[in-house]
Amino acid sequence: MNRTITIRNVGPIEKEVTITLNRVNILIGQQGIGKSTIAKIACYCSWVEKEISTMQTPESFEEDGYFIENLVIFHQLTGFINENTFISFSSDALSFKYENGKFSFRWNENRWGYKRRKTLYIPAERNIVAVIPNWFEVKLANNNTRSYLADWERVRRHHTSESPVPMVGATQYYFNQTNRSDHIITADGKDILLQNASSGLQTLAPLQALIKYYADDFYQKTLYREENGIDDNERYAKLGTVLMNHLYETELTKEERVAHNMRNQQIFKTHEDITTLPYEVRNRMIFPNQKFQDRYNSIVKDMWIASSTAFFIEEPELNLYPTSQYELIRSLIELLKSTRRPHTVFITTHSPYILTTLNNLIFGAEVAKQHPKEVSRVLPESLWVNKEDVAAWKLTNMGVLEDLMSTEIPMLKAEEIDDISGTINDEFDELFEIEQTSGL
Repeated sequence: MNRTITIRNVGPIEKEVTITLNRVNILIGQQGIGKSTIAKIACYCSWVEKEISTMQTPESFEEDGYFIENLVIFHQLTGFINENTFISFSSDALSFKYENGKFSFRWNENRWGYKRRKTLYIPAERNIVAVIPNWFEVKLANNNTRSYLADWERVRRHHTSESPVPMVGATQYYFNQTNRSDHIITADGKDILLQNASSGLQTLAPLQALIKYYADDFYQKTLYREENGIDDNERYAKLGTVLMNHLYETELTKEERVAHNMRNQQIFKTHEDITTLPYEVRNRMIFPNQKFQDRYNSIVKDMWIASSTAFFIEEPELNLYPTSQYELIRSLIELLKSTRRPHTVFITTHSPYILTTLNNLIFGAEVAKQHPKEVSRVLPESLWVNKEDVAAWKLTNMGVLEDLMSTEIPMLKAEEIDDISGTINDEFDELFEIEQTSGL
């Protein structure tokens, strides 16, 4: 499902920025120029899409100030919004826009084709769970940090010593339920508390645990039923009512609708208490035929039970050596591919190592089209990434978004990946020339 977002006049994003989300999305740029702002808005818009689709009504967001106030509070964007702020989102299912302080909305052609996703934002300050031992006692506003901590509490309880999380560098993470402590098993087998581990491990453990859980375990063990609000009767009833009316008008002919109504009227006339009727009879009072019922059940399942996760990850490279960054991206791609679910990932980064690692995976997939056996000896097929599944951008200091996907070769634009190395090399060459000519 295509999703396009346009942003203008939000915090550091003054010029218009438009992105079309793909399965793997990478946004690189210097600090403080708006990368996280774009990621937060993309995450929020994905959540709004889910809320409207699963309720089949935009009424909450049409209330004065509701859309923008929730964005500001949840993603901590106080001071980022002004009278010229513009945000638009469009997918196959729906479109909405915030402009001139107002929210507007419309359904699109694939309104009933939406498939629910779990939206997960993993912030840069994720090591809070290690550096603040009593983080679970801290009272927070209803923002993305609080949401992250709630997700972390759920995930850590799942990963006990019997099911630890494998991490890069041959390390593991697990949670001790007895004393509620987080542990790291080092490559040489030592067991240390997460709070005493290196800063790299403190940011890596929650990141890899969350990804592992919400890419795999969450779906394999039907844990999604506990988290999806499947028992929220009011929301479920709203979806059911709107969907039933839609199917009644689109799936049945006029004659079939008349016949169904007449049959139900006859049953009501002859039975004072329809709850005493056999299940099959009561079921047919609701669903005119099996095809109708199957269609209803299929749509409800798609909209109410998450089938994939949309990951939004800030700076995965935090406190990690380049080798670990390389291993992390490879393990992330391998895990997402292995689940065979349409997960998506949006990464903001400062690191050229993240991009160069991904670049090799893209190039490997392209070369493998002609030489699969040879490539597989260098790069396992589980790591091949199709160029068509990747979107990559560079946000410049001028606020311009540049597409990093090359149109000439199946790779990212190498000259844009690490623009500082050229400067460093030129500087070294000048110093070397001085050293040589001066005879030092």
